[in-house]
Amino acid sequence: MHSSSFHFFPLALPFLVGLLVVFVAAITLIELRVLAYSYEKMGVSHRHVFAVLFYSLVGSYVNIPVAELPPEQVVSKREVGFFGMHYVVPEVREWPGTVIAVNVGGAVIPTVLSLYLIAKNDLYGRGVLAVSAVAAVVNRLAYPVPGIGIACPTLVPPVTAATVALLLSLR
Repeated sequence: MHSSSFHFFPLALPFLVGLLVVFVAAITLIELRVLAYSYEKMGVSHRHVFAVLFYSLVGSYVNIPVAELPPEQVVSKREVGFFGMHYVVPEVREWPGTVIAVNVGGAVIPTVLSLYLIAKNDLYGRGVLAVSAVAAVVNRLAYPVPGIGIACPTLVPPVTAATVALLLSLR
C-alpha cells in the first residue's frame, strides 16, 4: 500500500491558501483571547489552548488504519455532485481494497478532549444523552456516495450538536 495513493488534492493551492488564512485567523483570535476564553470556560487551561489546536491540525495528516475491506469495482474518473459541490473521483490505477481509518486530528484528539471535559465537569448522563442524540440524527441522514465515501449534509452535525447542547443546558 502506497500512502500517496490515499491523498488526492484536486485544488491543493486554494485549500492551502485557505488553511493559511484560517491558521492566521486562529492565531489572531488566540492572541485576542477569544478562543482562550471559550476553552477556559469549557475547562481547558490557557496554556493548553494552542497545543490542542496545533495537535489537531498536525494530527489531521495521521490516519490509523482500523480495518481493510476486500477490493470491489471502483467508480473512477468521473464527477460526483453532493449538495452543490462537485468532486472529481480520481483515477484508480491499483486498488487493493478499502482501508477504514481513524483520523488523529479529527477523531482521536476531539474524543480525548471531550472525555476529559465530561469527566472534569461531571456530565456523564448528559454527555451520553447528547452523543446518542447527535449520533442518531447523523446516522439517519448519512449515506454512501460512490467514489466519495460516507456523506452527510454539511451543517447537520454542528447544528444538531448545538441544538442538543442548548436543550441540555436549560435543565
